Amino acid sequence: MDMDMKTNARRLKQLREAKSWSQEHLAEASGLSLRTVQRVETEGNASPETRLALAGALGVDVAELGAAPVPSPPEPSPNESRSGSGKNRFLRHCIVYIVVCSWLAWMDWHQNGRLVWAYWPFFGWGIGVFFHGLGLWLPSDRR
Repeated sequence: MDMDMKTNARRLKQLREAKSWSQEHLAEASGLSLRTVQRVETEGNASPETRLALAGALGVDVAELGAAPVPSPPEPSPNESRSGSGKNRFLRHCIVYIVVCSWLAWMDWHQNGRLVWAYWPFFGWGIGVFFHGLGLWLPSDRR
């Protein structure tokens, strides 16, 4: 069973070079083979025993050789979601509003020869578009 753990290869190399040691010298000081030291510095994998030997030879706590921290993804701003930024969502909202309202106006005009009912969706949905834009451009402390 393979018990290798992720090791911070960059940190290991920094600690070794801070002592002006070659990989060969670290291998001798830790009682490991040169190939093992090379593998750990290259691949970042080491068994718990290997990490303990390297930490002891370098005079550091074994936790210092732990895996390199994984950068976390940036937090989305309040105006962003998985579907894009707030301005992009508002633009899509406006485009859909214009396309659908144009189609409704054409249908109403085609059926009645004038606008009879199409202005109601224009008005109701237009209020929603207005407040969507207002919420996007108002400062967050005013919402």
